[in-house]
Amino acid sequence: MSLLASPVGATPRYTIGVDIGGTFTDVVVIASDGEILASKAPTTPDDFSGGVLDAIREAAAAAGLGMAALLGRTDLIKHGSTVATNALITRAGASVGFITTRGFEDTTLIMRAVGRVDGLPDEEVRRVTSITKPEPLVQPELIRGVPERIDAEGNVVVPLDLDAVRVAVHDLIGDAGRPGVDAIAVSLLHSWRNPEHERAIRGIVEELDPGGHVFCSLGSDLSQVAGEYARANTAIANAFVGPTVRRYLANLEASLRDDGFAGRILVMQGNGGLTSHALASPISTLQSGPAGGMLASATMSDKLGHRRAITADMGGTSFDVGIVDGGYWRYADEPIFGRFRILQPITDIISIGAGGGTMARVDEATGRLIVGPQSAGARPGPVCYGLGGEVPTVTDADLVLGYIDPAYFLGGRRTLDLDRARAAIDERLARRLGLDPVEAAAGIVRIVDSKMSDLIRREVIRSGRLPQDFVLYAFGGASPVHAVGYARDLGVPEIIVFPTSPVFSAFGVAAADLVHTRVATRAYALPLPAADLNADLDALEASLADELGQDGLDGAPEFRRYVTLQFRRQSSGEEIRLPWDRFTDERIAQLPSIFVEHYERLYGKGVAYLEAGLDLARLRVDAVGRVAKPELRPGSPGSGRADGAQKGERAAWFGHAFQPTPVYDEALLGPGARLAGPAIVESPFTTVVVPPGASLTVDPYRNLVIRP
Repeated sequence: MSLLASPVGATPRYTIGVDIGGTFTDVVVIASDGEILASKAPTTPDDFSGGVLDAIREAAAAAGLGMAALLGRTDLIKHGSTVATNALITRAGASVGFITTRGFEDTTLIMRAVGRVDGLPDEEVRRVTSITKPEPLVQPELIRGVPERIDAEGNVVVPLDLDAVRVAVHDLIGDAGRPGVDAIAVSLLHSWRNPEHERAIRGIVEELDPGGHVFCSLGSDLSQVAGEYARANTAIANAFVGPTVRRYLANLEASLRDDGFAGRILVMQGNGGLTSHALASPISTLQSGPAGGMLASATMSDKLGHRRAITADMGGTSFDVGIVDGGYWRYADEPIFGRFRILQPITDIISIGAGGGTMARVDEATGRLIVGPQSAGARPGPVCYGLGGEVPTVTDADLVLGYIDPAYFLGGRRTLDLDRARAAIDERLARRLGLDPVEAAAGIVRIVDSKMSDLIRREVIRSGRLPQDFVLYAFGGASPVHAVGYARDLGVPEIIVFPTSPVFSAFGVAAADLVHTRVATRAYALPLPAADLNADLDALEASLADELGQDGLDGAPEFRRYVTLQFRRQSSGEEIRLPWDRFTDERIAQLPSIFVEHYERLYGKGVAYLEAGLDLARLRVDAVGRVAKPELRPGSPGSGRADGAQKGERAAWFGHAFQPTPVYDEALLGPGARLAGPAIVESPFTTVVVPPGASLTVDPYRNLVIRP
């Protein structure tokens, strides 16, 4: 089955990208003739498909089409989702039973030494006396150990006791008179090296549950990486969210079919690529929305010639930060979701509770102004939404300070209540702090900007570089409002706001390719024969090519290959992208110098210690199936003037006073236009604030380039 779009010149065909956020659901429609349309609708947490359908309906209206007409001409819907993340965070998942190697039943309950604080924000970590372990996803009485043992080389030491497995499975799934669990997770010791026993257990689950009512999740299907604790968590989390995700996707597909959609749904994964509905493991969809923003950033950094970019995504609920360096982004080593470490190839994106809906309060003990991490979400949302919210948020502060036009929110589809926002800030914050409402609002903005700059600084320094080495990509609905505020603190020389910034993650999802990833633990001491590594690569690539064939890819995939190297006896290593497709003895001899250069860039000159020896600990291969997409083309150079783009003027707070500030229509600012701060640039889904001392130009791609 071909995945190519219709030829240019024919009746336009469409690709739709969807990103469900905590507050808004974003949709981007890319036409085969290159036109791009964007829309937003409030996220509907009770049934996420409602927000998706609302946003597609808005896009259809913007295209001058009915819902059925748009969907009837759509070949692909590419879907990034927070369904799995939401189910984990809210503990609204399935009832799960867990089968593991006898003697290891308590592994996930004991956790690791850091398990009590994994995934907690700094504010909570400091409250030592109140920290507790997270509520487990599997209750202890639903854990079963079975006799078996496979060693780290993949050899069967103790055969699997099939009778014990049948007893365990029957205990968990129950019978007609005693309903049992909704899902079973299986994770056996060293199954990453040899999955034979786990697959036998799945066969028994299928034998005892012929109707397929119980969702079965194998750790070896999800990860071929050593580490029984995180791999067990992965199998359990996949089982916990699996029925919810599968049910959601099935219901969404049925609704889309009813509305005239006859194409394919592809699911965005946390690795920055797509896969089919059938092949997607539910746990792989974690972080899929932010991964779309990372993918879009990598695409634009290549297009604009930016080697290094900071991705700064501020939406309604969170602030997500990542780094693109040379077109490459890292995968998190053991990403934490719902306070559990898992083993999945997920883009390394760090998040804090700092979005438009982040709530502000006065701390009862200290009397200090606190911002976040709690969010008002889509409902009730900020106070100014008028949907029942009572706690002031960052959006309420932005409104009071004049940055946001109350009559032009979402392009005028929603009117914000300025008086209500001001009253909430006054009553809940200003009076208690001895400030007037504007000063309290300015305090909210300063605090949230500082939290965002602190997060960026920490992540950039962790990469071995400095913030001034990077361009900052500001996207998400709220990021362009605050970008100069946190960029100035960092010393970042340039900020880019894209025409698609308010829906940038959905744009990345719409432009994504098919990607499948394999990560495999290895324990090789260098040097070693090239043939050994090439055999590993051959096996990984053959498996990935088969999966892409099942996804409907025409032609051969592209492969990206990585190795994780570490000095002998180190507990963790560093991943490096290979500059070649296969090894030779000469290339293996080059690995130490490549690693030392990378290691010393991160940790300082002279800290590498090759005398300890070098080990290869992990292989990773990404298989990419390219999907045709329209080419972004630069526009004609402009006059450098913004004549005709000014739509008005309003007072905005800069420094310690309100200043009259011209307001411009982003759609009327052509390539070459220049503005000096103070200025505000509005589009239907975001507002760009340019304070005094900053300047803005429009590049040939209609990106807003800000010098802070």
